[in-house]
Amino acid sequence: MDTVLVFHPRYLDHDPGRSHPERRERLLATLKVLQPLGLPTLEPGPAQRRQVLHCHTERYVGYLEDLNKTGGIIDSDTHFNPGTLDIALLSAGGAIALGDAVMGGRAENGFALLRPPGHHSGRDFGGGFCTLNNAAVLMEHLRGKYGLKRFLVIDWDVHHGNGTQDIYYEDPSVLYTSTHQWPLYPGTGRMEETGYGPGLGHTLNFPLPPDSTGGDMLHVLQNGFLPVAGEFDPQAVIVSAGYDAYFLDPLASLRFCVETYSEATRMLRDFARLHCHGRLMMLLEGGYHLDGLSRGIEATIEALRGHNRAVEPHKPPEQHVGVQGQMKEFKRQVGPHWDVF
Repeated sequence: MDTVLVFHPRYLDHDPGRSHPERRERLLATLKVLQPLGLPTLEPGPAQRRQVLHCHTERYVGYLEDLNKTGGIIDSDTHFNPGTLDIALLSAGGAIALGDAVMGGRAENGFALLRPPGHHSGRDFGGGFCTLNNAAVLMEHLRGKYGLKRFLVIDWDVHHGNGTQDIYYEDPSVLYTSTHQWPLYPGTGRMEETGYGPGLGHTLNFPLPPDSTGGDMLHVLQNGFLPVAGEFDPQAVIVSAGYDAYFLDPLASLRFCVETYSEATRMLRDFARLHCHGRLMMLLEGGYHLDGLSRGIEATIEALRGHNRAVEPHKPPEQHVGVQGQMKEFKRQVGPHWDVF
């Protein structure tokens, strides 16, 4: 089966401000790089209000509907123009369309090229460039329409996905995992944040110090997250795929390279084939260096297709691993909840 790309031209109309890093040129550069691949592409419709209310509160959705008429700001980084909610609903709808394509057998896996992003949107709040939580809308759609009960979320954006964590912190049906730079916005994602109540042990955070490389992230994925995920045995894998950990990204200080994303995707593709019929759905989050973003997404999609191809437009950093000491602490925090450790 094919790898499918999801995109809607109206994603280019989202305008958070002329000098804003989350600008339309991110997708234009990516589409130019992806065009020679000839991917089957889906153009989604919008998510419905009732679908959004499965993971966001009535109060928050009503607040967004009011902003959609007048414009305003959610926070200092997240500007809202009249019509922004319409595009955000198309972004959430893109996640749903990807889920339907995979579950309907039209594709084994796929990548949704979305704007605005979503992982900083919690049950009752937005921010950090995000309006609606695309990953959460997707999971609740898969739960309601197809009866899936266990979801693995891999979040490799350089910023912690505080919104996704907020929505599922007490939910044992979602194993949320995140590597992210620490310290950095939004200031959440400490290793000891492991869930609450019935969700205890189902949030796995591995904060990385500045200058950590892709080798560090791959070590965490292979030796920390995936062993627990294997025990959890998910029915679908959702990736919050940010590319702002790229070593030249202007908003952070991690040192991933294009090959990092290729290798991580290959690992997840193999995992998904072993555990959940290959159901691997990737949703764009951040990434603000145009070469790193576009080539990182290209490498991701090529790995989804089973091709070992990663174009490094700039000299990448050394891929050393320096997180062994942190891994001991991670296993100490997580070990009481999982037999694998």
